[in-house]
Amino acid sequence: MAFDFKKEFKKFYRPSEKPEIIEIPKMNFIAVRGKGNPNEKEGEYQKAVEMLYGVAYTLKMSYKTQYKIEGFFEYVVPPLEGL
Repeated sequence: MAFDFKKEFKKFYRPSEKPEIIEIPKMNFIAVRGKGNPNEKEGEYQKAVEMLYGVAYTLKMSYKTQYKIEGFFEYVVPPLEGL
């Protein structure tokens, strides 16, 4: 069964109703930096999100190819997060 970050780390994705400080452990992420209006068609933001998900799904499906990534495990692509 694929690893689901939202289910395994519920406290990160569904925080309590009270404000609290959550310690996030060291993790690796795929990220893009940029700016732009998320509502602008063909804008920089939209292109960055398309690229981000393209890479995430390519890595996710890599186990079906002959190329094997060291340490790979099947996972559910987590939701988009922003800083």
